[in-house]
Amino acid sequence: MARKDNFVQQTGEADVSSRDILFECPSCGKSLVVDESAEGLIVDCPQCQTNVIVPPRTLSAAVKAEAPPEPVVASLTKPAEKVGSIDVATLHRRLDQLTSQLKELQTQWTEVTSRIASHINEVNRDLVGLARLETSHKQILKEWNQVVGEIASASASGIPAVPERPVK
Repeated sequence: MARKDNFVQQTGEADVSSRDILFECPSCGKSLVVDESAEGLIVDCPQCQTNVIVPPRTLSAAVKAEAPPEPVVASLTKPAEKVGSIDVATLHRRLDQLTSQLKELQTQWTEVTSRIASHINEVNRDLVGLARLETSHKQILKEWNQVVGEIASASASGIPAVPERPVK
């Protein structure tokens, strides 16, 4: 998804024009204002630093037009509040679901990146081990060649010949 930084402003700091989208951060409830061109993009809340998806213009206009919320009393018989043709309670539930899904995705992202970092550390340890093995291999070959040279010089005295290189 596209990301747009530096769009988020406090409503008290800027005049809200007809081209702006006014909405609240789902984490901390801070009122945010962005230009309509940021619709659907991800912005950072300046208060809680949460990634927030800018809602569609029609949704933000409906939420802006809605009256201040009354204290919620659980009632199964009370009809859902509607603004125009939009069921605000349903939209809030969907927003809560999406927030939960985003948090779950962020948790999974962290888990996967942690596993990748762990695998990278294992590969780096193995590379260090390979470098040590290579160094040991070179030292053994060097000593092998020295011993073969000593045997070759002593072969005149009747010692049987040995191969010049070790078998790999």
